[in-house]
Amino acid sequence: MRPTPTQQSGLLTTPSTDQANEAIRVFLRARAGRALRPSERAEYSRLLKVYTRALRCELEKAA
Repeated sequence: MRPTPTQQSGLLTTPSTDQANEAIRVFLRARAGRALRPSERAEYSRLLKVYTRALRCELEKAA
């Protein structure tokens, strides 16, 4: 799974924190036991940003 913000009806939607978290888990599980390569670190950083964005959206909705 590779969550990214998607466009629906002209609006960007963000995946849920569960979806983003699962994508991070799958990504890291596939690379268990070794250091991340530079391109993998960049992808991991992108996934963390997606997760952070999803978390902020959920917190804003709850407020």
